[in-house]
Order: sequence, then structure tokens, then C-alpha cells
Amino acid sequence: MSFLISLIKFELRSKDMKNFRKTSKVSVIIPVYNGASYLVETVESVQKSTYKNFEIILVDDGSKDKSKGLCHRLEKKYKNVNFYWFKKNRGLTSSLNYAVKKAKGEFIARINQDDIMMPNRLKEQVNFLKENPEYVVVGGDITLFDENYRFVDNISFPKSDSDIRNQWLLMSPYADPTVMYRKDAYLKTKGYQKYFWPADDVHMWYQLGQVGKLANLNKILTRVRWHNKAGSIASHKIQIEKTFEVHVWASKNIQEANFYHWIFWYSQLIAGKLFPPRFNWFIYRRIREIQNFLRDLTKTAKLNKVSIQPKRYSVSGV
Repeated sequence: MSFLISLIKFELRSKDMKNFRKTSKVSVIIPVYNGASYLVETVESVQKSTYKNFEIILVDDGSKDKSKGLCHRLEKKYKNVNFYWFKKNRGLTSSLNYAVKKAKGEFIARINQDDIMMPNRLKEQVNFLKENPEYVVVGGDITLFDENYRFVDNISFPKSDSDIRNQWLLMSPYADPTVMYRKDAYLKTKGYQKYFWPADDVHMWYQLGQVGKLANLNKILTRVRWHNKAGSIASHKIQIEKTFEVHVWASKNIQEANFYHWIFWYSQLIAGKLFPPRFNWFIYRRIREIQNFLRDLTKTAKLNKVSIQPKRYSVSGV
């Protein structure tokens, strides 16, 4: 009897392993630079994912704190963590491109060293990309929280491919730490470009948009830590300048900008130089809310227009 039970358990484990192999592997890439304060929490949040066929790739970019030793310990603790490092700082773009090169997954998922991944994120994004092969990138919404874990704000992004393309000349269509994209689509681009850092992610979305369709899930996928050492605050001025350059590049190579786009870009550039980062990001979030509201209002108006069309009657007797 005990032999029969053992045999059944073995067959069930074998079946589980076969099903596991059938699932698509995801490579979660986490660039690390002086990230010892929050890295463990980030990695552990990924480990809690309901989707289990993933690897985590840590790339330490010449950190001066205890990040490198911490990455070594995380690699020893978790079998699905792979750690690489640069002796000298090469920059975020080099870390990202290197991580993708080392990735064994069909899909690449991004998250930063100080953010928290929601448990169902990987599963829902993989399901979306599997069910919609014409799409190459899928992201989602984010929650901002501060150093004391207090809620700051929720940020929503355009969801459909058409909405993204209607808005992407004004604002980035994605929160970088929420995205998942196909590795084979990335290989059709020129990769992350160092010249555009720290707006190299915005440049990447334009590139991937030339390969296939883009989308965001209508769900919060990542909790983003909002603190003074975050890249969006620490590198704010250069980010604004490079975002302007990316948009100019996009106007020349992707989609020609109109007069209002240029007005917005120059206004954003001037504000970035005159006002502090937190104020500018507050205004950015309010503009995005207005943008989303107007988009939804337009869609509702179109639906109402269709629904109240007068009934047409035939007078031909047919």
C-alpha cells in the first residue's frame, strides 16, 4: 500500500514538472547600484510571485556600499537568482543590456532595486502576452509610497495600443518597473541607448512600438518607493533634458509632432530647470490624471453617440 502511495506521489510530481516546463520562463532583471537598503525586500517580493517559472538577474554596477556582498548572499539563498557585476560603474544602460543578454527567459520583466512587485504581476502579464501574440510589451499601474511605507499616490497609464500611441509623444506610456516585454522583440531593437539615459526607457518603448503592439493592464503591478535617492528625483534635471531629446528623436523617426507637442515639451524642459523635482512630479501626476480623464470622457461621448442613434425605418415596404 505504501509503495502504491509513493508511486502516485512520484507521478504527480512528474506531472507538475512537465507542466512547469511548459510554462514560459521569465527573466526578472534588477540593476543594482548602491541599493543595499531595500534590495532584499525587492527580491523577496519577486520570490512571492504566484508565477514560479522565473529567474532573477542581479547586475551590480560597481556599487560602493554593501550591495555586492548582499547580491552574493541572495544568489546563495535562492537557486533562481543569478548575480553578475562590473568592477567599475558603467551606467544603467550597460547593466540593462548585459542583463537581457544573460537572460534565459522568453519574457523580460523589469523592476528597480527599491520597488515591490505585486504577487500576481508575472502571471497576469505572461497570460496576456501568451493570449495576444501581436503585443510585445505590457505594463500596468503603480502605487507610490514613501520611506515610511505611507501611501503617496496611484498613477494610471493608457491601456490600449491606440491610446498609448495617441499619448506617447507627450508622456511616457509606461512605468518602467512594471513592464514585461518579449526578448525576441528587444533583439529587433538597438537596445537601451546610453546617450538617452536616464530617458533610455522612453526611447526603448518607441523602439518596441515599431516591432509590435503595446498595452498596460488595468491593475497596480508594482509598488514604487518614492524617496530622495530614487533616480527620478536624484537625476531629475538631466532626465527632463534627455526626455526632450528622446521626443525630438521620436518626432523625426516615429511620429511627427505637432505645434502643441512642441509647446508641451519646451514647457516641461523649462519647468525642469526652474522648479524642484517633487513639485514637477506632482504636476506631472496631475497632468496625467487630466489626460486620462479626457481620454475616458471622449470614449464615453463616442459610446453615447452610437447608443442614441435614431432607429431607421424602411419606407420601401421591404
